[in-house]
Amino acid sequence: MTCLSSSVRLLRLSMMRIPGHFLTCGVIVALMVACLAGDSNSAGDRYPARPIKLVVPFGPGGGSDTFGRIIKLGIDEAGLLSQPFVIINRPGGSATIGSRYVRDAKPDGYTLLLLHDAIITAKYSGKVNYGPEAFEPVASTGQIGMVVVVKDSSRFQTLTQLLDECKAKPDTVTNGVNLGAPVHFAALQLEQAFPGAKFRFTQSGDGADRAQKLAGDHVEVSAFSVSEYVSFKSHGLRAIAYLGEERNTALPEVPTAREQGVDVINTNRHYWWFPKGTPPECISYIANVLKRTMQTDSVRERLAELNMEPSFLQGQEFADYIDQQVKVAKQVGRQETPDVPDIPAGVGWTLAVCVVAMFVERRRDLITNPARKLSRQGTPAIWRTVGLFTATAIYVLAMQYGTPFAWATVVFILCGGFLLSQRKKTHSLLLVETSLLVAFGVQFILTKIVVTDLP
Repeated sequence: MTCLSSSVRLLRLSMMRIPGHFLTCGVIVALMVACLAGDSNSAGDRYPARPIKLVVPFGPGGGSDTFGRIIKLGIDEAGLLSQPFVIINRPGGSATIGSRYVRDAKPDGYTLLLLHDAIITAKYSGKVNYGPEAFEPVASTGQIGMVVVVKDSSRFQTLTQLLDECKAKPDTVTNGVNLGAPVHFAALQLEQAFPGAKFRFTQSGDGADRAQKLAGDHVEVSAFSVSEYVSFKSHGLRAIAYLGEERNTALPEVPTAREQGVDVINTNRHYWWFPKGTPPECISYIANVLKRTMQTDSVRERLAELNMEPSFLQGQEFADYIDQQVKVAKQVGRQETPDVPDIPAGVGWTLAVCVVAMFVERRRDLITNPARKLSRQGTPAIWRTVGLFTATAIYVLAMQYGTPFAWATVVFILCGGFLLSQRKKTHSLLLVETSLLVAFGVQFILTKIVVTDLP
């Protein structure tokens, strides 16, 4: 609030000196109040007081995105939230880009993550060094089984035949998986349950990509959720095992892995997570909203079309289930610390090298052209260049470490403006007004109107 008070005093002073700026100053103050009012709400005060962002770490149209939109539609139809429920897709990195974004978000109850067992398998495959412990668990909604699938013309008729060949000829049968994802861990479980069997894994992306590669003979086997298999079955695919406790009613002809002597059960659930430190009242509120949503007839009907069970877990029951899934992942996965480049250090060293290069070039220029020492143009120019480069680097780093967008942008525009205008006092007031109007105007448009993310 100190920054806000200082800005208001500055604006009041400018209004006293230049009456023609009344409208501009009024607009700036209104934008500042609108932007900061939402941020100043405590998590438990009239929660929710603004839109809740649901981050889906996969692209539009996928299984998780479809499930998230079914829940959103159910919430909207039943009027269970007084504020908009906005889905934001952040795909990439086997869901780690979106999960990292939510992990680092402000724990105020307004940023929610929808992510299935990949939140566990990503850690125990070495993709990231964090898992469920880095979040606040909200609830588990919906459960869907997985099937082992081959091409319809494949020589493998049963799961046992497949694993026998994987044991007799290790690392020869190609298995299309999304490395680090649940389908990868399902295959690792099969290897563990059938000692000596070993697949040759091939990175194959999402369900549509795996189905295409399987149908095109690029891989020999893969795993799919039941809903994915039902969608892609017409591509010439055939399921040889269901990884559930009992046969799936949508696929009664497909035997379970246990029926074939392979003790593997693998189901995928959709989990909801808040950033660590989110107030318990926010967690409880959203969990109850999700529970009521899962009980609506419309949601149950839509989930039935996806062959998904409308199960619901929260509280200790949910925590116990996650603990069990973590134990399974530890047994078959590899927990490693990923080799992540130190981006801030890289930016710093690059900046240092560029500054040194500028000074070396300036010194060489003065040696070859002694007359330029008398000029007063060269040194200010190089300092302006260094200053702009430094301000830009600091601005980018500030965004990375969670500095409020509006204030960081105000400082960046002020620094750049003063450097380019060579500190002319006549431009100072206009520059201050411009920086405040641009920064808070952009924040207002993106967060209040478009309802999207800011760094």
